[in-house]
Amino acid sequence: MILAHPEFLALALLALPELLFAALRAARLRSSLLSLAGPSRRDRAGTVFSALSFVGSVAATLFIVSVACALAGPSWGRRGVATEKSGLEAAFVLDVSNSMEARDGSPTRLEAAKAMIRAATRGVAGGTVSFALVAMKGQGILLLPMTEDLEALDGALDYANPDVMTARGTNLERGIISGLDAFTQTGGSNRVLIAFSDGGETSGAFRKAAEETRKRGARLVVVGVGGTEALSLPGPDGSSLLGSSGRPVLSALEPGRLRSLAALAGGRYLGASDPASPAALAAELRQAKQGGMRVEYQAVDRSGLFAALALLFLVAVILAETLSLTGARR
Repeated sequence: MILAHPEFLALALLALPELLFAALRAARLRSSLLSLAGPSRRDRAGTVFSALSFVGSVAATLFIVSVACALAGPSWGRRGVATEKSGLEAAFVLDVSNSMEARDGSPTRLEAAKAMIRAATRGVAGGTVSFALVAMKGQGILLLPMTEDLEALDGALDYANPDVMTARGTNLERGIISGLDAFTQTGGSNRVLIAFSDGGETSGAFRKAAEETRKRGARLVVVGVGGTEALSLPGPDGSSLLGSSGRPVLSALEPGRLRSLAALAGGRYLGASDPASPAALAAELRQAKQGGMRVEYQAVDRSGLFAALALLFLVAVILAETLSLTGARR
């Protein structure tokens, strides 16, 4: 289930004081009705009032919960929607954390990722094809908005390095959200988001990033960069970077989390060290570039269901309150 506004679920907590107030209110009203009903009708009046008060309290609680759920914007299930797509928008999310400076690429992981991006874009450039570049570390920063200019992309790739931001680690969620924000709002082109990372020191909610990718109709390709052998990271002077313990900081490709992210989004994982991966990435982009009808699967909004339930429970509250008073007086 996806919630568009999960913060509204906090309103459901109002159901707890409602139950308390309902119990106190019912006790006072029951005492008053019994004194008015007289000795002959006291037992019947008390039974009727107690039963209807209980129903009203439950209905009021469910009304509050239903309103909170409706405002949260829940959606689940998927339905296919046929749309006409033409052209390609590709957003590249590039990990520029310090671990990408490890020298098990050509000559580093970061340079290996840049070379793969350049090769893939030159194979599909031309026509209605545009590219964007996001640098990712502890946050995501848009270095190049969507453009058809490959020279601009080259310049942005040259600029992408660990010094573009000071935030530490790699927050894949923020990087992917920044990449999704780079797509244009028209939605007429096929969308592909390609994230390059070694998977080290990753943070962020993978499930949220995957759900947002699906929601915005983009295909996610995650490219793991580096090797599985742990290597020391270079420091500012070129020697091994030392940690707080005085030992060299080691880093290796951690493909497990990257594969999980791709799987959650219904996308694909590629290993940059695999000789077949550059061709596979280029094929992904060429296929996405092709126009024609596409079936997109969208989450089904269920807010109306909870709004209808809220209305039903509100009617039940009114009826229970009315009947508890009139029935107890008869």
